[in-house]
Amino acid sequence: MSQNQPQNNERILIKGAYLMTQDDKLGNFVGDILAHGRILKVGRDLSDDRARVIDGTGNAVLPGFIDTHRHNWQGALRNLGPAWTYQEYRSQVQIGLGQYFDPRDVHSGNLAADLMSLDSGVTTVRDESHISNSPEHSDAAIAAHWESGIRAVFDHGWPSTEAEQWQFGSDRTHPDDIRRIRNEVLSDDSARVTLNAMLRGPELSTPDVSERDIRLARELGLRISMHVGLGEWGAEQQAVRQLEEAGLLASDMTFIHLCTSTDEELRMLAARGATASVAGALEVFMPGLGQPATNRLLAAGVRPSLSVDTETIVSGDMFGVMRATLAYQQLILAGAAGPMDRVPGLPTFNAADLLSFATIEGARAAGIDDRTGSLTPGKEADLIMIRLDHANMLPATDVAATIVAGGHAGNVDLVVVAGAILKENGVLKGGDAVFEEAAASRDRLFHAAGLPLPV
Repeated sequence: MSQNQPQNNERILIKGAYLMTQDDKLGNFVGDILAHGRILKVGRDLSDDRARVIDGTGNAVLPGFIDTHRHNWQGALRNLGPAWTYQEYRSQVQIGLGQYFDPRDVHSGNLAADLMSLDSGVTTVRDESHISNSPEHSDAAIAAHWESGIRAVFDHGWPSTEAEQWQFGSDRTHPDDIRRIRNEVLSDDSARVTLNAMLRGPELSTPDVSERDIRLARELGLRISMHVGLGEWGAEQQAVRQLEEAGLLASDMTFIHLCTSTDEELRMLAARGATASVAGALEVFMPGLGQPATNRLLAAGVRPSLSVDTETIVSGDMFGVMRATLAYQQLILAGAAGPMDRVPGLPTFNAADLLSFATIEGARAAGIDDRTGSLTPGKEADLIMIRLDHANMLPATDVAATIVAGGHAGNVDLVVVAGAILKENGVLKGGDAVFEEAAASRDRLFHAAGLPLPV
């Protein structure tokens, strides 16, 4: 789908669903929602003769999940190494396979990741794209987002050619092609696909390069994402502290991971109004990064967003991320957590908080809470309907707890993005050819890298 191609928006009225609005003024209640491109009305006993009525009885309707950090280009490489360490992942994927991607592989990976996201109720993805091997690679990634129908924040990053020269002390400044993308490709900040800057910061580059990159992003009017707090290196570098001392820390920044960032750094982040993205499942599964900082962020006054990170390690759905994030909190409470979390009195979170992290807090972190993240009239119609009458969900005593503890992609019955229905009656639209193309891409990449093809 091209940027100028209109969406096939229907006027729909969902009746009798349990609405989990993520809007403090509206709250949660059994009611109706009327949408046509945007959310028109939310209430009880709504009617509209022009709308197609969808029976929401026995279902929960909530804003679509928002993934604030996923490397979409790896969508055709999913589930390769669930037992990999961080160094193994970096060696096998970023350094090993990344150099062999051509633009069609980026398109295939992004499209496969988008459709998997939509199938599991993720309506917005912040695509952390460190596969900017050429302008054509970036254009292919962006084109896939338009085609899939998802809402995407394309975070332009660095190449995965000469990958070792672009991270951990790199003296290379951010690729200048971001100017072309901003001026010619993604200039509209109100569009379904928008642009952010994925910068390396002082942890992955140098203080001087970091400052120049940040000033470039701000010159272009772009929000910034940055990976920090990565294992022992993150603890040593203290990137957030460096940014604060340089006068660069600000509310236009989203920090990813923060696993080994200090509590003082988290308080600095909070004081400047910056946001955070916790990749709970990845951080639990992958040795070498550190543990999820969720509870420490709450203690510092930051309500985080949630993210998948890479499907080469963990499943690309938000249900698994929420459960893993909660599981680590329970380890903290059991006294089995990592050394940074052995602090008495850390605040805790529950299932309702996790749904908030996965929706409205994700919208705030991506800078799009003015148009999505809650079922507020006037916002764009990004919403999902989850079946509560499936065997794995019954009797749904506490709806938030039921979704977090028991939910999976098969329970997602309806997915709407900007008013367009992309999944209905549990069936995703238009996926078969995409996944065949992803398999062909994987085969090409394995062959180019001299790896044996899967049986």
